[in-house]
Amino acid sequence: MERFQLKTAISFGNDALAALEELAGQRVMVITDDFLARSGLLDQVLARLKGCTVEKYTDVVPDPPLVMVAQGARKLANFKPQAVVAFGGGSAMDCAKAMVEFGKKMGAPGEIRVYAVPTTAGTGSEVTSFAVLTDSEKGVKYPLVDDSLLPHQAVLDPGFLKGVPPAVTADTGMDVLAHAAEAYVANKATVYTDALAEKAFVLAFQNLRPAYDAKGESEAKADMLLASNLAGMAFNAAGLGLCHGMAHALGGRYHVPHGRLNAMLLPHVVAFNAAQPQAAKKYARLAQLCGLSPTSRSLIFGLNRLRSQLGQPQRLSSCGVDGKTVKADSDAIAAAALADLCTPSNPRPATAQDVKGLLKELV
Repeated sequence: MERFQLKTAISFGNDALAALEELAGQRVMVITDDFLARSGLLDQVLARLKGCTVEKYTDVVPDPPLVMVAQGARKLANFKPQAVVAFGGGSAMDCAKAMVEFGKKMGAPGEIRVYAVPTTAGTGSEVTSFAVLTDSEKGVKYPLVDDSLLPHQAVLDPGFLKGVPPAVTADTGMDVLAHAAEAYVANKATVYTDALAEKAFVLAFQNLRPAYDAKGESEAKADMLLASNLAGMAFNAAGLGLCHGMAHALGGRYHVPHGRLNAMLLPHVVAFNAAQPQAAKKYARLAQLCGLSPTSRSLIFGLNRLRSQLGQPQRLSSCGVDGKTVKADSDAIAAAALADLCTPSNPRPATAQDVKGLLKELV
């Protein structure tokens, strides 16, 4: 028996923020980063929290470290909110979900409604039970996975993507493609997740370049936000794979943006997985849906071409990571990648030597 379930309610469109008005009069903690807090965008969120007692937590940083999450959880437990609004990119949403989870162990209310308002089109964290945290001392990223981390409400307002820099659009957009491609061939994929992953991949493949080129608001950016959301629902049910397992291992150690690592890794992981007939068939299907020849090789070509069009690097050396360092760290990287919670869903089992072989393609 297979199973598919949706918990998160989704509001989307130009007035999606109206969904926050149902929190009127409640105790609400808003979790975001310092840039968004100072940009004026946060005021749009606060304006919807009419009559609320609001506590702002603005210390979120990229790749949320465990120490910061623990400090935030303590503040959340002391404030005792009825609801949390996570406002920002994947780091803000992951941090908020983890703060709520750990805050409950410190005395916060057992039922805290989480409203996720993404400002980038990438992680899909607003509809997933994942939260990726970083152990700064060990240089490792840890994905937490539990249904209790699922937000209650996702608020998708494409207006927040207007000022996103092109480089961020590229990084987060390639993350969407990796989410969709990995979910599509994952071990737990079903007819439902396949439908979501197909739509997400095609939307992202067709709209990422126009969204990258856009100066302000655009339909392409709105479609990327939708693609991110669909991909999030797909991988939350189906799982991810080796691409994300390796990206977490590399990102925690070298602090290269997550989406940029996925952009480098995904074509190589597709080639690795295509040795498995069912995965190869599905990759060919994605290529065909995107207007390419129906082969996994065509999909790899299309991904490499798109990465190049977005000005993204092909190798870690272009990100300031020395090849000798990667070689010296290869045992630790392989161990971390294979231990990552995302890797077991990969359609083709991988060994440490397989991971090291893929690493050689990146240096």
